[in-house]
Amino acid sequence: MDTFIPLLGASGELGVAIGGGADYGEFPFVTSAPGGSLTVGDIILEIGGTPVLGMTLGDVRGVLNSCPHPIRIKTVSPGSTLCKDLRLYLSKCFTPGSVDSQLQQVIRENLYLRAVP
Repeated sequence: MDTFIPLLGASGELGVAIGGGADYGEFPFVTSAPGGSLTVGDIILEIGGTPVLGMTLGDVRGVLNSCPHPIRIKTVSPGSTLCKDLRLYLSKCFTPGSVDSQLQQVIRENLYLRAVP
């Protein structure tokens, strides 16, 4: 689902909070969405066109804070198509060239970029 997140109030807050991240072995996900435009628990795939799967929570927050407003966030509901536990998802074998296999590769590349100095 594609959602545009506007700034809330005069303080310029985003009105969305995120949790998870590769440092916790999870996909980034929505933990709070007071504006009602996102669903708590939804997995965040992209922020402002940048894929965030496999990023640490700090990196995801950095992408979120650096995007021009309103911020476009692409999410998916957790379920049978994506496993919320990153380690489990990365351990599965998928057909080479499939969407799941490509997603695994993007996640692994993001993890590698943040784990190797």
